[in-house]
Amino acid sequence: MNRRNMMKIITFAFLIFVSITGYSQSLDSLSNPFDYQIQFHSYVEESKVPLNHPVILHLEISWLGKLNRYQIEPVSQPILTNLLLEGSGSENRLLTLEDGSLKSIKAITYRLRPLEMGMAYIDGLVVKYRDQESGEEEKLSSQRIMVEITEPIPEKDGRKFKAVIYIILFILFFLVTGYFLLIYFRKKRLTSKGVPAVVSPAESYLNRLAQEVDPRGTNLDQMIQRLSKLFKEYLEQDFNIPAREQSTQEIIQSLQTLEIDDQDKINLSSLFEKLDVIKFAKKNIEPTDFIHLYGTIENFLLKRKKLFETTLSAAKEVK
Repeated sequence: MNRRNMMKIITFAFLIFVSITGYSQSLDSLSNPFDYQIQFHSYVEESKVPLNHPVILHLEISWLGKLNRYQIEPVSQPILTNLLLEGSGSENRLLTLEDGSLKSIKAITYRLRPLEMGMAYIDGLVVKYRDQESGEEEKLSSQRIMVEITEPIPEKDGRKFKAVIYIILFILFFLVTGYFLLIYFRKKRLTSKGVPAVVSPAESYLNRLAQEVDPRGTNLDQMIQRLSKLFKEYLEQDFNIPAREQSTQEIIQSLQTLEIDDQDKINLSSLFEKLDVIKFAKKNIEPTDFIHLYGTIENFLLKRKKLFETTLSAAKEVK
């Protein structure tokens, strides 16, 4: 048997093998089965698919060389029988073979939904391409693919498991919420039965300051009178200084005897001097001056409130 006849026999045997076995129920078109430049595969993942499962169709175009060697024309949507296209995707891959050469792969995946039990068909697809080096245009095609659609199978217990998890999470949520509500109402009940919380004079007048004096108000003359009155009442209550009956100089002298920071003494003395000037000058107060006076009093009250809370906490620890 000569070499030519031997090659014919090998080629014929190869074609018979491909026609019988296929590639996952598809016959791919090759430009040359022994020395191809570009190859097209089309196949489905399963030849028998339950009615409630998708059919996954893969198209794979590959060639030796770089990705830009061939220009692949857009592949038209497959013609389907007893199937409905739900979605598709594509990707490009570049592989390095053992001999160092490159293999480019363009893959397209379709997700198809069976419509009814029986046979489903995917008609043969045609891929057109252009050789960027030679300028030649060619096409490859695949044969029709058959898929048997069988009876639907019961879904796995995944959904039931998720439902159970959600129920457990809801129960835990309500238990935790109920626990914290119980703690809250218990503390509230104990607080109502126990000794009322001690509020410092500074905190009390801070609340009144926020409620009765508006630093952004339009009638600043009225606001400055209210601010001065409130702070003098606070000095009487917290330091026993009869500020409402004293003159500005007497108030400043009384402030010097208090056990407060020297800077606070300077700030408060400047505050009352400014209030005295505003009172007797009978001029409209500027918003910036009012905000400065308001901030001086507010900062002093906050400082006294914090000092009171620190002292009270230390006393509790000693007990």
